Amino acid sequence: MEEREIYLLITRYLQKQTNTTENEMLADWMTSSADNEQTFEEIKQAWLSVEKPNVSESANALSKLKNRIRQGTDQQIKTKKLFPLKWSRIAASLVLIGSISFAIIFLAQSPKKSITVMNSLATKVGEMKTITLSDGTKISLGSKSILRYPVKFEENERSIQLDGEAYFEVSKNPHKPFVVNTNDLSVKVLGTHFNVNASKNQIFTTVSLLEGKVEVNLNDDQDGAYTLKPGEELSVNRNNLQVFQRKLDSVSVLGWMTKTLVFSNDKLSDAAVKIENMYCVKLVFADQATADTRLYAQFNNDKLDDVLEIICSTGNLIYSKNGNKIYLSAK
Repeated sequence: MEEREIYLLITRYLQKQTNTTENEMLADWMTSSADNEQTFEEIKQAWLSVEKPNVSESANALSKLKNRIRQGTDQQIKTKKLFPLKWSRIAASLVLIGSISFAIIFLAQSPKKSITVMNSLATKVGEMKTITLSDGTKISLGSKSILRYPVKFEENERSIQLDGEAYFEVSKNPHKPFVVNTNDLSVKVLGTHFNVNASKNQIFTTVSLLEGKVEVNLNDDQDGAYTLKPGEELSVNRNNLQVFQRKLDSVSVLGWMTKTLVFSNDKLSDAAVKIENMYCVKLVFADQATADTRLYAQFNNDKLDDVLEIICSTGNLIYSKNGNKIYLSAK
């Protein structure tokens, strides 16, 4: 890619306007050389310094980038005759410098426009992490989950992005609502305790309220918000957008935090998701009848073999292991 294309891609990324394909392109370009990674950091710092704002730091970053491009151009002239293609690369470099200059000047003259710096927290299978955000909100992040949150919240709203499962203890602020966004819905609160399960390997996205009050808005539903009271949960079927609002079982909802599994007439295929996340294994069924086996059981931090023995004894099944895979079939 030409320098101008790279600059436009980086600025789109800093404005959070890139899609998955563009993110992959940028990642490939950055990791292809140390110079590319340095260029990205210099442009990024030039942008971020405007938010402070600090014109001198912006100018220093821009000057540093200009010098490096000019040095590269001088070296090309010394070592090799410049063909039209080389001249076009120099022209592109100059366009890049001009574009950065324009962006810095434009943003510096617009003090109300700020760039939100985002952080990410991710967990592996069977892993749980806890974080306290800048406003005092405490979040416990479940297995195979990703949380994206700003280093500093905006003036009017506290907004984060969740992919997976998390439990929230939101710091109360009546003038600044806290919003959890998932691929299917958003949850808006002022201060409360609730759980959101938006794991990709499950059919339902579920919001469970333990304390306070929340407002749930579905991304693909124009019928208005759903209000939850303490002890209620709302589930949305991703396949057909069917909505269920009912009483919750707090032991079951928070089981992933206390290593407690509660199954009440659950299909084994549905229970498998929780077992896999907790014990870092993969359950493989011999047939559909095995997957549809109904399960009544509760486990409290039990060993995996004990869990499998009880499941098999109640469902008339047998199991075998091969690495982290558990094979289940009828006797």
